[in-house]
Amino acid sequence: MTPTPRFFRIASAMRRVLLLTLVLSPIAASTHEYYGLDFTLIHPWADATEEGQLASAPIYFTMESVRSKDRLVRVSTPYAEMVDFRSSDAPSAKAIKSIDFAPADKLDFGKDRPHMVLRNLKVPLQWGRSYEMTMFFEKAGPMQVMVSVGAH
Repeated sequence: MTPTPRFFRIASAMRRVLLLTLVLSPIAASTHEYYGLDFTLIHPWADATEEGQLASAPIYFTMESVRSKDRLVRVSTPYAEMVDFRSSDAPSAKAIKSIDFAPADKLDFGKDRPHMVLRNLKVPLQWGRSYEMTMFFEKAGPMQVMVSVGAH
């Protein structure tokens, strides 16, 4: 039985789909979005911690499509004893009670901006792994997220 021209067209199309899937998979895997009441939280991430470094680890994220004011008031994770908020990464940065946000196109909460810090880690954060976290917003309520390590 010899293959027909239709067989070759289908095989060629399947190869293209497979190739496209392989090319786009790392892009899709490296970003994730979480939808709140009036905002989208995009890709919470952290840098890997060194072996034995359990004191602290900053967590960064981006907010988009913010339609009304809200604030992040508390965070919990089974991987750290506590999570606090900092105004920036500067050594003199002050602790803040919450991370407030208001309508804007895009808000980055990163190294020179307000962000979360895991304190007294129970395990080092390993590159390529994800860690669960619950973020509590004043209006939107709790949001389960996965923090990606090293993928930003």
